[in-house]
Amino acid sequence: MNANDNEFPVPAINTRKRGRPSAVWIVPILAVVAAGALAIRTYLRIGPTIQITFNTAEGIEAGKSEVRFKNVPVGKVTAVDISSDKKRVVVSVELTKSGAGLAVSDSTFWVERPRIGVGGVSGLGTLLSGAFIQVDVGTSTDEEDSFVGLEKPPGVTQDQKGRRFRLTSKDAGSLAPQSPVYLLRTKVGTITSLELAPDGKSVEIDIFVYAPYDQHVSEASVFWNASGLDVTIDATGLRVNTQSLATVVGGGVAFGVRDLKIAAKPAAENTKFTLFEDRSKAFASPDQEAGFPLAMRFHQPIRGLGKGVGVNIEFEGLHIGDVIAVRPGYDIPTRAFFFDVDAKVFPERLGAAYVSLTEEGAKSGKTGPDMLQDLVSRGLRAQLRSGNILTGSFYIALDWFPAERGKAASAPAQAGVWVVPTVRGGTEQIQDTVARILEKVEKIPFEAIGRDVHDATRSAATLLGNLDKDVVPQAQALLGGAHVAMEALREGITSLRDNIAAPDSALQQSTRTMLGQLERAAFSLRGLADYIQRHPESLLRGRAPGRQPKPTR
Repeated sequence: MNANDNEFPVPAINTRKRGRPSAVWIVPILAVVAAGALAIRTYLRIGPTIQITFNTAEGIEAGKSEVRFKNVPVGKVTAVDISSDKKRVVVSVELTKSGAGLAVSDSTFWVERPRIGVGGVSGLGTLLSGAFIQVDVGTSTDEEDSFVGLEKPPGVTQDQKGRRFRLTSKDAGSLAPQSPVYLLRTKVGTITSLELAPDGKSVEIDIFVYAPYDQHVSEASVFWNASGLDVTIDATGLRVNTQSLATVVGGGVAFGVRDLKIAAKPAAENTKFTLFEDRSKAFASPDQEAGFPLAMRFHQPIRGLGKGVGVNIEFEGLHIGDVIAVRPGYDIPTRAFFFDVDAKVFPERLGAAYVSLTEEGAKSGKTGPDMLQDLVSRGLRAQLRSGNILTGSFYIALDWFPAERGKAASAPAQAGVWVVPTVRGGTEQIQDTVARILEKVEKIPFEAIGRDVHDATRSAATLLGNLDKDVVPQAQALLGGAHVAMEALREGITSLRDNIAAPDSALQQSTRTMLGQLERAAFSLRGLADYIQRHPESLLRGRAPGRQPKPTR
């Protein structure tokens, strides 16, 4: 092998001149540009990410459920997780750029689902589209990224025009959020919230009255609970009053003005009003004073008064107060139970009568309450009476009883309290009357009367037996004899008739002879009458010799 055989050949290097890039790079470059543009576009459209906590994630799905404002999509749910304390769920929402302004501190979020409530049926559209998160934008300018969602939709959205008011009541009854508010039986608002007062003794109800009806809420307005049916039975008949069918089922509130002649300014927002139990109490005349205490002691069962709430005190038919408490007691000396009834009355409801009574007392240095107490000595008493037989309701009547005039009060006097003695009445009086009647009925000797009736019946049966045994046969024999006598009489009459009718019978001949003699006697009398007519002096002197009466025919 030659030395030259171990050397490698030197490669030839051809250098190409740089020119335009190859066309194969155009596709990757366009892809990068498109991806960048898409990324920039997505960045420009994506808003902030917020988190909303709910009690449950029912109906919410990540990547599918939307966030809507006025039914316009403004975001989408990106994740649904459980909170760290395992009590709630955390929903992550990615808002759009246009929805970024919705994430302010006073915005509210809730899940829109199908619901049936007192306000009606809502969310039926979600049956097809699925549940979504609804947002009510607040008015704050402070941005927020964490919210606590509502379990129910708010009664009124923040963009709704109108005004809010607060009502205070002792009992909410059947009222609930979204119950309607009525004016003249027209729905003008809704109840937004209902909660107990901090002291736990009353209920505070927030209502919202839509514009322009909110202008009708004035300082003189009164509100009452319009729930259920208002049924009244009195001398005029049966009356049923209700605002609408919705109030029968879900309750409601109504308002009006007690006196239309009073000009009042529109009430300011968040003004507080008292919610009365019913329309009659709402429209009752306002009392000038706080009321005057009335005490009564009843020595009879007071079934029908119950706890005393809602029992009227009437003075000669006028409602002047209400029972507020009933307290049972026991009298050791007499070993008898009694019931002390506390009430509050408003004498000002008597109007001019109370003014006159006060003026009369002022002349002798007595106040109005003193004059009311003096009425007891004039026979004023309290009596429990039945208000309605059908419903079993009762009321306490302050009325005059002349027989009680001048009698000492059985109830002890109390300072600053109008103490009125009582008389038995109501169903108790009826029961006493029935008891007295039954007591008299029990005294009737029904057993002796029964024995006498039994003896009389037995005697009558014996008499009838004797009549059937003795009298009846004799009567039958007597009737047989009478029948024979009647037959004989009938035959005698027939024979007599036959004898009279025969031409040659002796009766017929005697009759003809008698008629002839009567004719001759009549002829002689006629002659005598003619003679006397011609010679009337013969009645005094007698008939002249040689004169004979000439009979005339």
